[in-house]
Amino acid sequence: AAGSFSFRRLLSSLSSHGLVAAAVDLPGQGLSPPPSAPPPRTNPLREIMDRGIFHAFEHLVETGEVPFQETAPEPSRSFYAASEAAAAVARAVDALGLAPVHLVLHDSALAAGAAFVSANPAAVQSVTLIDATATLPAFPAAVLGVPVLGRLVLRVPALFKGLMRLSCARGMDAEEADAHRAAMRGQGKGDAVFEAWKAMNHSFDLTEWRSSSEEVKRLPMMVLWSGSWSDMWIDEGKKVSKALPDAKFVYHYGGRWPQVSLFVSVCTCLPISFLGIA
Repeated sequence: AAGSFSFRRLLSSLSSHGLVAAAVDLPGQGLSPPPSAPPPRTNPLREIMDRGIFHAFEHLVETGEVPFQETAPEPSRSFYAASEAAAAVARAVDALGLAPVHLVLHDSALAAGAAFVSANPAAVQSVTLIDATATLPAFPAAVLGVPVLGRLVLRVPALFKGLMRLSCARGMDAEEADAHRAAMRGQGKGDAVFEAWKAMNHSFDLTEWRSSSEEVKRLPMMVLWSGSWSDMWIDEGKKVSKALPDAKFVYHYGGRWPQVSLFVSVCTCLPISFLGIA
């Protein structure tokens, strides 16, 4: 979920173990494009001014329909819903020809990854959670919706870096922070991050998902969790461990984004301890 910027070194290290590793940016995140703008809604008053009021009577007589009515927007699923993100992951896996995959879910990607697994159990060999949550993302995206402050965070490098260090990885350097800031400053990207945060599935239940089908139950699972970030985050890890009692649980000593400063430890733990690659 942190995207290709944070995972570039991790991917390189995993590749050295003979794995084909790919980081998928969820819809609207990282290098993934934001949704296209919806078509403009019809303005009845503007149509009357442009075409004349007598056109309305002619249209009514000819067709029996009342013209100049404002069209209501069609109901649609959120572009950022877990089901849409899962479909995007499925398309990426299919396009790359990677199935079956060892799926690694980080930060806010838990609900989307779980939806992908549920819809495509045969395409998954194992699931690893790296400080993954459905309700408590590391980056405080809510700040992007605050007038003035949201724009200020993305415009001032020092302010953005401080926020990243405070919420994601204490050891993040200026270059890494600026790469994330540049990605969020792209057209529509800041809004996309904020909308994705609003669309998070706060009702997602990890225990319920694990027992949702025999295929999901049988999947090997591993959890890598920060044991040094905060007491609250350690307690959150205990909840995950309780929800997944059969999963291999390993503490690390990095931040919420361990791939930033502990990528060597993370990539060593993944292939050797879990994937069975020496």
